[in-house]
Amino acid sequence: MKVLIISSCYPRPSNLNSGIFVHQQVKALQALGVECHVIQPVNWFPPFGLHRLHPYWKLGHAQLQDTFSSYENVTIHHPRIFIRMPSRFFKEHAWDVEGHGVADYILSHKELRSADILYAQFLIHEGYVGVIVKQRTGIRLVSIALGDDVHAWPEQKTEVIPFLKIVLEQSDLVLANSEALALDTVKWANDNQQLKVQTIYQGIDLEKFKPLSDGKTVGSLRLKFGLEPSISYLLCVARPVVLKGWLNLLDAIQLLGDQFNGWKLLMVAPPITTRDALRLDEEVEKRNIGGFVKYLGDVNHSDMPDLMRAIDLFVLPSYNEGLSNAVIEAMATGLPVIATDVGGHREFINSGKNGILIEPNNTVILAKVLEKVISHELFRNEIASHARAGAEYIGSYTQNAIKLTVAFVKLLKEPGNHQG
Repeated sequence: MKVLIISSCYPRPSNLNSGIFVHQQVKALQALGVECHVIQPVNWFPPFGLHRLHPYWKLGHAQLQDTFSSYENVTIHHPRIFIRMPSRFFKEHAWDVEGHGVADYILSHKELRSADILYAQFLIHEGYVGVIVKQRTGIRLVSIALGDDVHAWPEQKTEVIPFLKIVLEQSDLVLANSEALALDTVKWANDNQQLKVQTIYQGIDLEKFKPLSDGKTVGSLRLKFGLEPSISYLLCVARPVVLKGWLNLLDAIQLLGDQFNGWKLLMVAPPITTRDALRLDEEVEKRNIGGFVKYLGDVNHSDMPDLMRAIDLFVLPSYNEGLSNAVIEAMATGLPVIATDVGGHREFINSGKNGILIEPNNTVILAKVLEKVISHELFRNEIASHARAGAEYIGSYTQNAIKLTVAFVKLLKEPGNHQG
């Protein structure tokens, strides 16, 4: 079986964490004998240094320079998408142009045009690109909902909703990364469409993310990350945006004040330049809680198991999620976890038993729960003792890649009808 994975979010030299969960699933598919090719488009730019003459071309040149053609034995293709300018004269939507550009690239490469499956990561915009490629090539399209493509983006930018509906109507199979996300995805379908969404978790690496058992000690791991031996650490791993609940978390620590003595918040957040990006250092300074916070910035995903084994408690107060891999990884490592009751979290967290679920965007409740958990070591340990079972319920990348392969095979045996 040959699968083309359409993903603009994939590891690149400047950010190995970008799309790491997509990459891990691709590697698991390949280990099962599936031939995989990743399609990661970039902007077209002219040769001979002429890219310097236009910002769009500059971006394309920078994008291509910051890519892999192969990463950990995964082949990655970079179709160069040409958009006619000036845009005020040429009214094509960028996603339509990208779809045709990717289709042209596939049709011009014999090894790609014989593919069995297009697998689009995120319903929009990759799923929409996949729709155009399917129409041009006849390759079956599978699109997966991963979270923001069902929650934040269509709610914040209503102009994407028609594209989302087209993806749901034209995909041969729609998947979701949690049962809750599957239900939310169905809500976006056209009224006359009987949409079925299948849940297949991405999974995590249960061998890498596990409690200490290899001779390493908490003390040696803390030295690795420059952590103090006498401090208890609370870890949050998330993009620095409001929707991840960072401001609620910082406000909760400010509310706790001296009750947070003996603890520090470890902030792991990649630097981003989007309009919704938070300056976490400035937010910490505003609240005068610098003594309670240590900012680690971006941490390579390969180092994350050791970091999680070095700390005492994990928190993710996000407003919405499909399914947080960071939460699952923390639980697999044996950490007590506080997470918001959003997305698929209650599918593997039994609140009060193997983790704690709280209402999103509620600073007072977050502060109360933090106070209880940091003050009662026996309670923390009891939750931690059951945490890994929740992660095992989600399963490994390999276990879920097997389920994904079964779904692909079943689709290929069916008549060529799409969901609509």
